[in-house]
Amino acid sequence: MTKKFDYIVLGSGPAAYGLTTALKETGSTKTALIVDNDLFGGTCPNYGCEPKIFLEGAVRNVLIARQLQGRGLQQSATIDWSTLMATKKATFAPYPANAQAAFNTDYVQTLQGTASFVDSQTVQVNGQSYRADKIVIATGVKAHQLAIPGQELTHSSNDVLDLADLPQRVTFIGGGYVSMELATVLNAAGAEVTIIEHAPSALGAFYKGHVDVVVSQMKARGIKFHFGQSVNGVKRQESAFQVTTAEGLQVETDYVVDATGRTPNVDRLNLAAAGVANDRQGILVDDHLQTNVAGIYAAGDVVKKDPTIAPRLTPVAQFEGAYLAGEMAAPIAYPVTGTGSFTFPQIAQVGVSVDAAVQDDQYRVKKLALQPDFAYAGTNDQNAELIGIFDRDGRLVGASEVSQTATDDMNHLVSVIGLGLTAKDFQERQIMIFPTLATKLKEFLA
Repeated sequence: MTKKFDYIVLGSGPAAYGLTTALKETGSTKTALIVDNDLFGGTCPNYGCEPKIFLEGAVRNVLIARQLQGRGLQQSATIDWSTLMATKKATFAPYPANAQAAFNTDYVQTLQGTASFVDSQTVQVNGQSYRADKIVIATGVKAHQLAIPGQELTHSSNDVLDLADLPQRVTFIGGGYVSMELATVLNAAGAEVTIIEHAPSALGAFYKGHVDVVVSQMKARGIKFHFGQSVNGVKRQESAFQVTTAEGLQVETDYVVDATGRTPNVDRLNLAAAGVANDRQGILVDDHLQTNVAGIYAAGDVVKKDPTIAPRLTPVAQFEGAYLAGEMAAPIAYPVTGTGSFTFPQIAQVGVSVDAAVQDDQYRVKKLALQPDFAYAGTNDQNAELIGIFDRDGRLVGASEVSQTATDDMNHLVSVIGLGLTAKDFQERQIMIFPTLATKLKEFLA
């Protein structure tokens, strides 16, 4: 017998959370089934951003302390990796069960298992059929693996975030978010870290001038970078490994992380049975998040979308889930969205990019050196800088920052842009806590 629901959501990450939360908040009696074949809660709390930020909390304090040696601190802190990881595991171990329990209500049920489409309104899980008027595909993305000799010798970011023992030498393939953030963590803990990237620079989604600051400081801490190198193999050598590139580079290492990106997690869904269109970048949707098949939607990282409008971020997926819980009469309209990388220093941005602004005379670019400010000088935040992009009416439309606190700082500017505040609004409607970056923004926005 086929069981019937109003919604079936494939995946239990932020899109599912956004949808079910919106249903609860509106007092809806619509029924939903949340299906996942992995840990409930999705990638972010189990394998991604939340355990990463947990580790980053310790790492940032250690690195700040190191930068303050000779400036008032006599001895810097060190990381006890095994204790830090044991603490992290104990902290996050209850999360999947708690997340699954949080979904369950009188109208929402959960199910552990792998969903496979039978037709456009039916999926099968653990041999049982389930039917819904609206099926939402929110299965996210999974780690990409290079098709090279020795690929079985590499590890994913999931493995790194579960490392009980710290390898002496770690090599990352790729220079994106994952490798740059995890390289920062492992290096601070004492590992010798190498990053091999086929592109000429790291963190390609960010302003290169600020990326160069991050890379420079990572190099100063001993992290090695090899740009313009395409990895073509990994070999086992006695108790170690050798990573080779097409350009002739050879790196000896104890642990290899394939951080070459992520791919849509759709392999086991049997999309063909429902006729859902997708490509290598994800599931194709319209401006209502509906696929080419009526009644089937997709949300979160599994969707193919313009990263300048809707980047693959946890809050974006949650926003999309909440949208799908509504009537969806109007197309989805994404709010102003900030993004950042939790390296050291951090890098963050929002809105119109610096690169786009310098090529368009309708914009004015303004730079603010932050390092002279007492708060940034107090932590020896070298080369901290904020760049703002203003339109012809003087409104802020974009920003980029590199600093130890760039992600939190950028949230001020996300609000300025999102709320359409003018300099006068910012100056007259609020008095910010002093001394913080927000107090300097009054001058900056003028």
